[in-house]
Amino acid sequence: MKNTIKLALLGAVITGVFSACSSEPKTVQYYEDPKNATELEAKIKECDKNANSAKTDTECANAYEARYSKSFDYKPQVSTKELMQKAREQNKNMELK
Repeated sequence: MKNTIKLALLGAVITGVFSACSSEPKTVQYYEDPKNATELEAKIKECDKNANSAKTDTECANAYEARYSKSFDYKPQVSTKELMQKAREQNKNMELK
């Protein structure tokens, strides 16, 4: 009975160790999530230290891709409508002079 318990515990420990070592890499979507912005920056800093990390490490590649895609998430401070109104006003002022 004691051997069975020991074997069960040993099996659980071995399973835990191997499952921790083979965790799935974090996805691009994970890094794009605003809640994970600090983790993204930390991963980018870590990956920048290693040459070719984007080619050898899936998480680095995903972090770089997430940073790249977030760069397109530009939110202008002025709406297009307001920008066009200002341009028209400036154009009118230029024509009057």
